[in-house]
Amino acid sequence: MKKILLSLLMATALVACGNKAQEQSNSGKPTIKIGGIFPLSGSQAYLGEAAKAGMLKALSEHNQDQLHYNYELVFEDNQGKLSTMSTIANKMILQDHINAIGTMISTYAQVMAPIADRHGAVQWAFSWEEKGYKRFGKYAFVQGTATQDMAAEIFNWVSKNKGNIAVFAQNAGTIAQVIDSLEKKLNTGNIKYIINKFNPGERDFRLTIAKAKENGFNKFIILSMPPEKEIVLKQLVEAQIAKEDILGLCLDMAKPNELYEGMKTVTYNFGTQQFIDNVMSEYNLSTVFGTAGAYDFTNLMVDAYEHLYKVDGKPTAEEVTAYIQNKKKYKCMSGACEVLDNGFIITRPKIRVCKDGKWRYIDQ
Repeated sequence: MKKILLSLLMATALVACGNKAQEQSNSGKPTIKIGGIFPLSGSQAYLGEAAKAGMLKALSEHNQDQLHYNYELVFEDNQGKLSTMSTIANKMILQDHINAIGTMISTYAQVMAPIADRHGAVQWAFSWEEKGYKRFGKYAFVQGTATQDMAAEIFNWVSKNKGNIAVFAQNAGTIAQVIDSLEKKLNTGNIKYIINKFNPGERDFRLTIAKAKENGFNKFIILSMPPEKEIVLKQLVEAQIAKEDILGLCLDMAKPNELYEGMKTVTYNFGTQQFIDNVMSEYNLSTVFGTAGAYDFTNLMVDAYEHLYKVDGKPTAEEVTAYIQNKKKYKCMSGACEVLDNGFIITRPKIRVCKDGKWRYIDQ
């Protein structure tokens, strides 16, 4: 029995040593692993691949020979399914030994937050939220734009494009918060408007569009997620609504095509035009709202770990979280970022237009 117990202890020690060895680079420096859980297959693969490219680009711009730690990126495919997140997060944290983990939207992040908290991993997501939302993890950050700021940018478009406003709004998630903020602003002015709410899964909006036109509504706003977003847009175009009279929300999550040509969209986490062009040149990918966010996430992790460098180990998740929290305002590829007390890293939304098969800022 003693021999068996000794063998087990030795095997356990070897596994532990093996794990530590795996975390050492060829240069002998400890390795910091940064993970990304994105949809890398299925209908949302273009979103995940663009976010992955943002992380790869960020790390490629660092000279690892000059850094205290070696940095490694680890990617997993969630196929765009919420049900896969818990299993993948456990695998990345317990087997891959990642130190920080990022994903596309806060819905995914909320699933992995308890796992990240339990095992001391910094967590990141790219999303929009109500400005004062309740933090869902000790080490959780969300980079994006506030629903209130999104509504303000939409209202600016309304103010500049005089007319009667018909809003087509999907009754789901944080879109409802955008609607609430937008309606409060619409009520402050002498603006005729109607909000047509619909549930996910609806497919035919033609009668609602016809009634809106009949009642004198001539400006249209689509607040929805795909595929309903594209369906509403197609049916508006079929009803001969001019594209300059339509504003979308995060339409640049979709690949540019003829349907979107000439369309404007309110979006965030976009990066500079040079960044967008470079991603296309280097990776042959159109950027989406998460590309610059993923780039910022990777750079901020490198910044935090390098600043907190320890000769005899690695900074803890608590130390990294505190460092990021104390940055407050800082320059990032997504613009002027600001860290709020609840871990929300705010960026300002802007309007982009699909022009010559590319999403560009309206002044380009």
